[in-house]
Amino acid sequence: MKKLFIAALLFVGIVSFAQDINQKPARDQREKLTPEQRNEKHLQKLTSELSLDKKQQDQVKQLLAERSAKAEKFKDSRKDSKTNPTAAEKEAFKKQIETEKAANDAKMKAILNADQYTKWTALKKDHEGKGHHKGHGDHKTPQERDQAHLQKLTTDLNLSADQQKQVGELLSDRSTKMEMLKKSRKDTGVAPTDAEKKAMKKQMEEDHKATDAKMKSILNADQYKKWTAIQKEHKDKMKDHRKDKM
Repeated sequence: MKKLFIAALLFVGIVSFAQDINQKPARDQREKLTPEQRNEKHLQKLTSELSLDKKQQDQVKQLLAERSAKAEKFKDSRKDSKTNPTAAEKEAFKKQIETEKAANDAKMKAILNADQYTKWTALKKDHEGKGHHKGHGDHKTPQERDQAHLQKLTTDLNLSADQQKQVGELLSDRSTKMEMLKKSRKDTGVAPTDAEKKAMKKQMEEDHKATDAKMKSILNADQYKKWTAIQKEHKDKMKDHRKDKM
């Protein structure tokens, strides 16, 4: 059992490391990639994001291969386990995970130059934030979410002060409608019929078109083009997410 727990610790560290350098692990899982194929995708992403040279690529590739081997070993041992870890063992897991992540960080720091390492830590921070959101839910208020969304759009689209005000009002209006819809659905206490689902879908499509028209009137041509690209990316991710649940 002790060996199994150690393997578990290594696996958690491996998964954490893999996710640190690739922000789309779920997509790899859906595509049923082999460990070698996932490693290659991770490496390709890092090479692109950090401009790795040939020597760095070889070093990171070796690091990924080592961790993948440990992950596969853990998977095999995990199948034989029929008991849950105790509180003390969980605490030991946590400490070992931190140690493993620190070791991964040190190895990457030794491989990368200062600028690359800064970018890599930023990628990790961004992914950890998304992971927390997915794992623990979004506890922000609608106003806080709107503000965060507005800040992102301001950065991505370089919005002027006047545009920020208009987009902020648009986001607030949309959030109000969403909260009203959620409340009405909660109050009914029953699942919607097929006819109601169809009507809701139609209403959502109309709302999307209205929002698109308003954004088009607020943004300039270049900003609108970027915004539609962001919308498409989000829509594609939502489709993939729904596929995962099927």
